[in-house]
Amino acid sequence: MLDKNGFKKCIPHCLSRNKNSTANQIHPLPSSAHIENGSINSEHFTPPLVIENNIIHYGKEQRNISELINYAEDFNKIDLETNTTNSMDGRSSEEFNVKGFEGFGWITGVLIRCILCIFGATLFLRMSWIAGQSGIVFGFGVILLSCIVVLLTAISMSAIATNGEIKNGGCYYLVSRSLGPEYGGAIGLIFYIANTINASMNCVGLAEALRDILKEYDFYLIDGGINDIRIYAIVVCLILQLIIFIGTEFENKTQLLLMVTIVISIFSHSIGTFLPLSKEQIQKGVTGYSLKTFYDNLYPDYRNDISFISTFGVYFPAMTGIMGGANMSGDLKDPSKSIPKGTMWAIAITTFTYAWAMITTAATAVRDSTGFVAPEFDEFGHFIPPLCRLNNTCPYGLANDMQLMKLQSIWPPLIIVGIFATTLSSASGCLIGAPRVFQALCADKLYPGISYFAKGQGKNNDPFRAYILTWAIASAVILIGDLNVIAEVITNFFLAAFALTNFACFDATSAKSPGFRPGFKYYNSWLSLLGSVLCVTIMFVLSWIISLATFIIFALLFLFIKHNKSHINWGTSTEANRYRKALSGLIKVSRQTAHVKTYRPQLLVLTGNLIARQALVDFSNSITKGTNLLVCGHVIPYHSSVSSTSYVRKLNDHFTDWLHEQRVKGFYCGITHTSLRGGIQSLIQSVGLGKMHPNILLIGYKQRWIEDVKTSYNDFLEYTQIICDAFQSKLSLCILRNENYGLDHSSLLPQDCQDFFTHLPDVTLPTTNTALFCDFTRGIPPKIIRPRAGFSARKGSHFNLSQLGRNFSENMAVNNKTAANMQASNLPNMRYKYLIKEGFVDVWWLYNDGGLILLLAFLLTDGPSFAENCKLRIFTISPKTIDSQIIQKHLKQVLKKFRISYFEIIVIIDEERELFTETIEEYEELLNKINDGENENRIEEQVLKDNEHRTKRIMKQKEWLLEYSFASSFVILTLPLAPEKVITNPLYMLWLEILSNDMPPLLFVRGNGDSVMTYYS
Repeated sequence: MLDKNGFKKCIPHCLSRNKNSTANQIHPLPSSAHIENGSINSEHFTPPLVIENNIIHYGKEQRNISELINYAEDFNKIDLETNTTNSMDGRSSEEFNVKGFEGFGWITGVLIRCILCIFGATLFLRMSWIAGQSGIVFGFGVILLSCIVVLLTAISMSAIATNGEIKNGGCYYLVSRSLGPEYGGAIGLIFYIANTINASMNCVGLAEALRDILKEYDFYLIDGGINDIRIYAIVVCLILQLIIFIGTEFENKTQLLLMVTIVISIFSHSIGTFLPLSKEQIQKGVTGYSLKTFYDNLYPDYRNDISFISTFGVYFPAMTGIMGGANMSGDLKDPSKSIPKGTMWAIAITTFTYAWAMITTAATAVRDSTGFVAPEFDEFGHFIPPLCRLNNTCPYGLANDMQLMKLQSIWPPLIIVGIFATTLSSASGCLIGAPRVFQALCADKLYPGISYFAKGQGKNNDPFRAYILTWAIASAVILIGDLNVIAEVITNFFLAAFALTNFACFDATSAKSPGFRPGFKYYNSWLSLLGSVLCVTIMFVLSWIISLATFIIFALLFLFIKHNKSHINWGTSTEANRYRKALSGLIKVSRQTAHVKTYRPQLLVLTGNLIARQALVDFSNSITKGTNLLVCGHVIPYHSSVSSTSYVRKLNDHFTDWLHEQRVKGFYCGITHTSLRGGIQSLIQSVGLGKMHPNILLIGYKQRWIEDVKTSYNDFLEYTQIICDAFQSKLSLCILRNENYGLDHSSLLPQDCQDFFTHLPDVTLPTTNTALFCDFTRGIPPKIIRPRAGFSARKGSHFNLSQLGRNFSENMAVNNKTAANMQASNLPNMRYKYLIKEGFVDVWWLYNDGGLILLLAFLLTDGPSFAENCKLRIFTISPKTIDSQIIQKHLKQVLKKFRISYFEIIVIIDEERELFTETIEEYEELLNKINDGENENRIEEQVLKDNEHRTKRIMKQKEWLLEYSFASSFVILTLPLAPEKVITNPLYMLWLEILSNDMPPLLFVRGNGDSVMTYYS
């Protein structure tokens, strides 16, 4: 229930009583409307609990099965991803689903499609050649190695496919939703290109066979060579694309026809090997089934620079069709069931078929034949090669004749039809699968300018635009005209895609995320890792040049997406691993003993409202730089209770977003408390995990402390007590004064910026007349994006405003003129964003507190920082009894051992002299302001008398500061130390006022006494 300001009203005990029931009911199950972007919207949903007789039940009454089914159906309609396919073409996710089409089953949608994609030109045109080159043993090795690679990949793919609902996109969808958009976007584009080139390869294979057949009848289109192949292949590709344009259902029917044709062709060859031989067959090297032939072809006989890897490179592209079913994941009735079952059966059937084709040819034909005489064997059964074998010019035999299976068939035209069917089926599978992968990739908008191809048409959302693009690319590749060259390129691309698929599965398991629960029982993470390593190894063995080029392309695409991606949350294993590594690192750090060499400044910065004190946040970030802990503490004026938790979480979410937009690498920590000091004490006690807890407290200088002494002494006292709390907590303390401007610049914010902090519910403080409440209700300025290049402002900045409750969705754009005026007016608040061109950072090292002051000075002058161009000057004070040159020499040695670069060391002799009149007048003026009138909290004479010596020393230090550091860019000064009763007295703030008034930005620093720097490496 929301109030008028968009906040949930607090219901006692978080319960609402139903007047018609004795039970305390909270809410029923959420409807699909309450679920946004894959997460439950906390503003509309409370867990479905019922508390009755001190027993918690889920649901007010038992829900029947139909209600649960309806709920599941509603839930499945929701696209659980942000930023992706639920708005591919401006339609809702429900409209995007297929209407009137239930989807393909595992046989027609996956099994047959995978078989047809795997059966290509290799089956009838290259298996006899592989048998002739590698022999039966190594030929089986080629088939077995390919089978292992695709089987491991299929297992990984099945594991991902059974880990929840999957959508259109095939390999791209599986990898991107497992490893993240960077991996998925890079491999998705490579996989799309590989499938497109695979279609080209099969078209070229068909054209090559067609040319050879027509050559036998002396028919030449142009030259009977590569130009004829190009024309035939482009025409075939165009015909296939026109069939696909008709629709996937029609295309699926043609696939069934092609499947029947291929089966007939395979049986035609198998039966033909058992029939009596003709004279032509004998003269061309066919012997029929013979043990002599079998033994002679048992071992390899590589020639013409062919090797085992070469034959693998020719065969493996055929097996890459295992993704054919996954590419159609969006058109399947049950992808989680169909993909594993259909793919595994397809691998088994096709592997057996390829092996059978190789063994039947190797056992029935010799390697070389002239075409004129029958093969001859010696008395020991060894084949006697013809003379043409000496120069490898034999036209026939296993190693030479690509049309051997046609020669052995019952009826040769059946093999020709089989060649046409296998190449057409593989090509059409790629031409229909690749555009759908590309459509899913375009819908995610990972690359600029390609979302045009995400739009689909018809009830199946067919990607016609992507079809046209795919045909154009395939036709361009066809112009190469060489089957072997095309095969070598796509082999590496497919292996890269398989490697990423395997690694995605292994990474998802190693992340140990509870959300990864694959239903495929044969999955093992180490098998996935083996598959990934095997794929990468084979890539580089095949061709290290092409593999290196593939990895370079992948790396460039990866870096492009990583740099330009929007806020995408797909729940990937990369994110799960990041959490696991962070948690593991924290646990390991908590067990290690602290050492001075590993000291890091870890800041708890009391920013309050971050946006009103942006200078304090930016200054802190210049110290931590994203490599040290930075926590921005904020005390929120709520009573500490459970009812305030939702408000704190909202503030945390929006201030975290603000820090990210400002490119500040830190954390926001809000805590509710009715007093500032109590809240800060809670922050000091609770902020951090293990050894990752703050060791430095950084606060802003209280600019209006004199007014508080007179009118609101409790606020002043709280501030000084916080200083004491820091010392008592063994924290180092830093106080930043931003010249005389102060750090609170909420008054400079534009009037049209609405204030969401003023919309406070009834659970806030009973009175709003407190400094804590005033700090909380500062306005919110437009969000100014931190410039990337140095610290120069970006022209034409765009500002956004996010507000709590209903106002969160409102945005305010400020034109360039307003933005320029705002930057000028906000200069004091923005000063630590911009780089100082030149200047000095002066360090007044007056006391040895462990070296913290030197470490902070080093961090501020070491980029990236607003003061990285400044030169470091070290000041110290020496008694007149000690030679200043000795101290200077000693300091040089110390700084050299500390590896601190400096411009100058200045030693000031502390001589007895009278104070300047201006200094005394400044002191008296400040004292009169405090003790003016009837102020009950005036500084007592006894306190002034007891600390007279310290006060004079402070005044003398101010004179030295004006003399040496008045024109410096930044000053770091040792914070004066005093007893608690003095710190809580206005006199202490008087000292700080004297030291910092009318000075450049100044940082007071006081270490806790522990050494933070060491001489040793």
